Amino acid sequence: MNGVASTGMREAGIGYKLNFGVGIPGLKDIASETGKDTELAAALWKEDIRECRILAALIYPEDQFMPDMADLWIEQIEFPDLAEVCSMYLFSRMPGASEAAFRWIASDNGMARYCGFLTLAHLLRGGREMGPRYVEELKDQAQAAINGPDLMCAQAAKRVLERLDSTDNG
Repeated sequence: MNGVASTGMREAGIGYKLNFGVGIPGLKDIASETGKDTELAAALWKEDIRECRILAALIYPEDQFMPDMADLWIEQIEFPDLAEVCSMYLFSRMPGASEAAFRWIASDNGMARYCGFLTLAHLLRGGREMGPRYVEELKDQAQAAINGPDLMCAQAAKRVLERLDSTDNG
């Protein structure tokens, strides 16, 4: 347990039921020792413990994780750190990631929009190409988020536009 990190997160408004303050590198080490495991990931996700949920995202086999499961997980994500890990290590690697992310950025749910923009940013960083219609939709949704009241989504939308500009898609 890292009490200083845990206390700092709690003071910043990241109030998990239980938070050990373990950093992502340490959790990635645990995940690499554990290996991919659907049943364990599902059991870990059910716990309202920061580290368990992060581990769940790291060990769930990406090819077996589907958008309908991501929809359920997003409904349970309360804090941006978990959204960031899920988007980077799981959502952007699952089958149908792009389609799900576009559905999420058009959602009324702020966390879904945040995960959608983050997922698209990771897809673009990974070299995913998008057709002109998708690029225009992404630009429109990103601009709406940037001009909207949700600072978290605005920052993620800016990140997507930066990624888009640095690829052949833009």
